[in-house]
Amino acid sequence: MIFEQEFKLTFGEKYSDLQLKEVVVKRREGVCTITFLYPSTKKELDPTEKKEIIDWAKNLLQLEGLSLKVKFLRVFVEEKLILKAILDFFAESHKIVMTSLQKDNIHIEITPIDVLVKISLNKRLEQYFIENKINSQLENFLEDNFLVNFVVDAEIDENLSNEVNLDEVEIKASFKQTQRYSVEIIKEIIGKDILTKPEYLNFITQPKPSVIVAGFISKLERKEFIRKTGKFAGQPKSYYTFTLDDEQGKIDCIYFCAKTNVQVMESLEEMMYVVIFGDVDKSKISNKLVLNVKKMALATKEIEQPKEVEEYTGGSINNGVVKIEKLTSVSQSNMFANKVEYNDTVCGKNIVVFDIETTGLDLSNDKIIEIGAVKVEDGKIKEKFSSFVKPTIKIPYEVTRLTGITDEMVKDAPSAEVVLKEFYDFSKDCILCGHNIIGFDLVFVKRMGKEYGVDFKNEVLDTLNLARHSHILVKNFKLGTIVKYLGLTLEGAHRAWNDAYATAQVLLKLCEKNR
Repeated sequence: MIFEQEFKLTFGEKYSDLQLKEVVVKRREGVCTITFLYPSTKKELDPTEKKEIIDWAKNLLQLEGLSLKVKFLRVFVEEKLILKAILDFFAESHKIVMTSLQKDNIHIEITPIDVLVKISLNKRLEQYFIENKINSQLENFLEDNFLVNFVVDAEIDENLSNEVNLDEVEIKASFKQTQRYSVEIIKEIIGKDILTKPEYLNFITQPKPSVIVAGFISKLERKEFIRKTGKFAGQPKSYYTFTLDDEQGKIDCIYFCAKTNVQVMESLEEMMYVVIFGDVDKSKISNKLVLNVKKMALATKEIEQPKEVEEYTGGSINNGVVKIEKLTSVSQSNMFANKVEYNDTVCGKNIVVFDIETTGLDLSNDKIIEIGAVKVEDGKIKEKFSSFVKPTIKIPYEVTRLTGITDEMVKDAPSAEVVLKEFYDFSKDCILCGHNIIGFDLVFVKRMGKEYGVDFKNEVLDTLNLARHSHILVKNFKLGTIVKYLGLTLEGAHRAWNDAYATAQVLLKLCEKNR
């Protein structure tokens, strides 16, 4: 359970005026800082109340080796502070607006009910505001920072210049590049002729017709309802719900399924990557945005090419190809869950959970093209290892279609010798773990390691066997199936680090005490 939910469960409405602003962990300084905001119209908490919250936070987080600081900041709704926040918002998120927007173009009126913000625009910026839902973005930003209601109204001022300079054009072009990206359609499954330029989900903040989006499927469910009217009144009709995740945002989806498409929908699996055409509306029940699916196709995302690497001269390569890095963000995100105790399989152990991608299934002749791993120390995910590997043979089309890894992406990657030696150092004195690794991944790593003078003699742990002995009720023991059963997520299946991270989560979940 997350920090805010725990806070609400513990205190109810007692501290309803407090809003969590941020939690910052600085491990080098050994400090965790929690910042709460409260309106200037409310009285300051007394020392007893502050102590109650601080003691509760210490007890919940049980910080190991970190001191805790809790700040209670009063929010003042003042015109100059709001103006500064607005300018900061545009400078951070929409730099193109800053090329034409002046302080004099922003008018702020503070009323007893809310705050009215009027922004004067030239004609050129009006369309940009409409396309990117700037009004609602700015309203949400201001409300989060000032704890009062905001109404943002942007309108054309005929007296403002529409002149465009070269710097502005470059900014706008770079912004549009991040808004849409390319995918390759593998197979059309519902409808035809879907365009292959989806937009990122985090740009969709309002109802919108005819959108094209792409992402990974999760929480796929088949449901039924009884038709109340028409020729088939009283008969059941199937529909499917799922969540689409493009790693920038998520959206709930619904598809009212014709009988001819039931078999197609039943063939979909968790974490399949799809491109979808449909309409985004607000749900009348939850008031959340929902994508009504009209067309769908299996797809792969066209991945940006890695930067060229320098010649390897020994030691770790941290230039974007071989990456070994601390995962402090993972530690922070796990910090606000209930404290979990693990059994002896994990407790007190150093474990490297890994996965590989290869050119094929031939254990004697095929080559490794990617290795991904995470290091788990005493039940905590601490480090990440990730690298492409330059193979000595071409990557087959089927492998590229499955993994998204192309010959172009690995052409400048380090050799197998370099990566295997790096991975040997990373996993030294650790238990090697993976999902169904004994007959495949481990064989590849050991065989290729011996070729370059490194012998992987690590103790081995396989989460496939662990899952089988845990008596979980699943139809099969594929990684995706187990991830779904345990309520976890697998983003970007068939990429080594994504699979390794998901496997590490499975390992920890299966090894929780009192499951």
